[in-house]
Amino acid sequence: MNAAAPIFPRPVDLHERALQAVAQMRADAQGQGGQLPVASYRSPEQFAQEMQMLRQHPQAVAASSELAQPGSWLSLTRLGTPLLLVRQADGSVRAFLNVCRHRGARVVAEGAGDQARAFSCPYHAWTYQTDGALRSVPQSEGFADLCKQDMGLRRLACHEAAGLIWVLLDPQLSDQDISTQLGPMMQDLCALAGMQQPVGYAPRSYEVAANWKLLVDGVFEAYHFKIAHQKTIAAMFAGNVQLVDECGLHRRLYLIKANFAREQPAPDAFEPRQYGNLTYFFFPTNTLLVQPDHAQFSCLEPISPERTRIHEITLLPQAPATEKAEKYWQANVDLYRRTLAEDYALAESIQQGLASGANEQFTFASFEYSIGRFHAQLQQALKDSSQK
Repeated sequence: MNAAAPIFPRPVDLHERALQAVAQMRADAQGQGGQLPVASYRSPEQFAQEMQMLRQHPQAVAASSELAQPGSWLSLTRLGTPLLLVRQADGSVRAFLNVCRHRGARVVAEGAGDQARAFSCPYHAWTYQTDGALRSVPQSEGFADLCKQDMGLRRLACHEAAGLIWVLLDPQLSDQDISTQLGPMMQDLCALAGMQQPVGYAPRSYEVAANWKLLVDGVFEAYHFKIAHQKTIAAMFAGNVQLVDECGLHRRLYLIKANFAREQPAPDAFEPRQYGNLTYFFFPTNTLLVQPDHAQFSCLEPISPERTRIHEITLLPQAPATEKAEKYWQANVDLYRRTLAEDYALAESIQQGLASGANEQFTFASFEYSIGRFHAQLQQALKDSSQK
């Protein structure tokens, strides 16, 4: 584990660690095992604290390509918060609370569009410019003391990176720099080929009957791979050999493929994306799985202690231009979804068993240490959030 390092290992260093991990058939970052009360996954009180905390950390809510040109807009809801994203004339994206400043109605119904010039509230027709400023108020003589400059849509901190639009949902944090929160790990991700301005493809949202943390836990260990994924991708990977590097609350994971041991590439011929899966986890709910020629993004939206909505976007180097390209990318998406379905079916099984009383605690092995690390960081984040 490289807990404090702001710079990730060079490919040659990752190659050396991968060699050692495969030779020993275990990850190079052995930590402490531990236990975690199962109540953490069921507590309504903790869930309420988590919802507050999540609003204070970046959430990727859409693909940049969904807002292709100035005037493009997207209205959506995340964590119960109505959002409005608008591409500005200068090419930047602004994010607002999609809430009228008069009586609080949603200004723009959920959906998307382009060539917007203004947005008018369906309740009393208060009208806002695409930059959020209040343009007009019908019968304004009735609002003698209204200062229009102070009554624009509430703006949220917003940032574009890795083909995604990242937002802080708490309006009290509108002045924060999201790029600083995403930190060096985002720089590492965006340095990869095709990850500067990828195109969103095949988005979908769906629900899983499990606590959101159970879905995160599965990302942080490779112990389950050869068993849970034997019908899909198990044969592609070496086994329980995943390398972990931390960067603050975020982390990068490297799951070694079977072809690494079989081909034994020399250090100067080692391309990490050809010999393993790079997974970038941006605390607390954003995951990007980087494969050789594309990436898969998912964001978890907790709905209740027992239910989670998942938002997925495939990120391609360019939009498919032919039927052959369409079939190729769709096949990749289908395999990814079949694999996730295996994980999520197990998460639902675990959730159903939580209330049975069979386990008061979960027990983690040393090679599952990253799960315990995440939960410790989460508890600290909850504590910090309550003090803001």
